[in-house]
Amino acid sequence: MTPLYTIHVRRDAHTLTPVFVPEYEIALLQALFGTENVLNSDNARADENGNGTAAGDFKAAEDEYARLEIKYGEELVESVYGKRMTRALDNAIEAAKKPRAGRGRSDAAKD
Repeated sequence: MTPLYTIHVRRDAHTLTPVFVPEYEIALLQALFGTENVLNSDNARADENGNGTAAGDFKAAEDEYARLEIKYGEELVESVYGKRMTRALDNAIEAAKKPRAGRGRSDAAKD
């Protein structure tokens, strides 16, 4: 099982939208909304202060790359994780299964 984190996405000055996502999805949110607009459950920047405490568990789909393409679009997923054959997302998923307290962005997503 992969931990899920409560992440708040700042959409404008008055709107914070909470989402529950696995760690490797946070990199996609940061690319889509801007790193400064992706906050942990304490409303602190996730890139600087970690993801916070896990809020639940998630069983990754058989083809998580395809699920993320449907949710975020092929271009965004490829821009963050590269082409499917690079297996960067697979590495990020495996890393996310080993939670560490206060964890920041996925090490695999930084590569």
